[in-house]
Amino acid sequence: MRKLISWLSQSAALRRAIQVLHIHRIANGWLATFPSKKTLPGSGVIYRATRIESIPLAQEMFDKGVLYDAQLLPKNFTTFADLGCNVGYFTCWLAHLASGRKLKGLMLDANPQAVDEARWHAQANDMPEVFGIHGIAGEGKPGDHAEFFLYESNICSTSNMPDTEKMKLKGKWETIRVPAISIEEHWKKHFGETRCNVLKVDIEGSEMNFLRSEQTFLARCDTLLVEWHKWKVNLEELSSFLTSQQFRYVKTIEENDQMGTAFFTRA
Repeated sequence: MRKLISWLSQSAALRRAIQVLHIHRIANGWLATFPSKKTLPGSGVIYRATRIESIPLAQEMFDKGVLYDAQLLPKNFTTFADLGCNVGYFTCWLAHLASGRKLKGLMLDANPQAVDEARWHAQANDMPEVFGIHGIAGEGKPGDHAEFFLYESNICSTSNMPDTEKMKLKGKWETIRVPAISIEEHWKKHFGETRCNVLKVDIEGSEMNFLRSEQTFLARCDTLLVEWHKWKVNLEELSSFLTSQQFRYVKTIEENDQMGTAFFTRA
């Protein structure tokens, strides 16, 4: 079963097919009981997959190393915030690159199951000062709740419902209510006035709402990895805003017809 799951997860066409056939539910049931667990060579960082869609994500990040550019990260980074953390693989990737340095950080996601997995990764890798938060940033007043659209796959959920026909998202959606939170408040609670060396923003269309509403937190960040979604904002608009916040554009890491990922650093 493990080899079958790995094979099915490697093809986008096959992943769509298994969703139609509901085979993914069987595979996810099996992985929930028998997670696929691996250790990164050199660092000993542990990661696992409890859903089939996590396997290709892990392959892209850990095996191929194509999701992000490690050379862009600040030297000797120790602090981070991962907004849209999913199951916590970005935290594992940072821990792998940190070469034994103890990390401090926040992991945020509106999907409660994803946050549970992110917390597992922090605990499994002895990161007591990395905190998983269930909530949403940039949508609603902190202390209130915001609407969130939970997709049956844990990699497409969003607070801004996309054109599902255009994006070929045929699966089931569930609407939930999620706590609206302030990243600045949570950061100060845990880390005081410490700077955030690396901020990653992957929040499915809420990126500009977050950046505009959390300028105080943004001011304490040294570098920024942001995924922008073209149905909400273009790169020129994003860059213009971040330039006004004393960031400069460095490079686009990845881009397609729907979204892209760009890296910015302090000007």
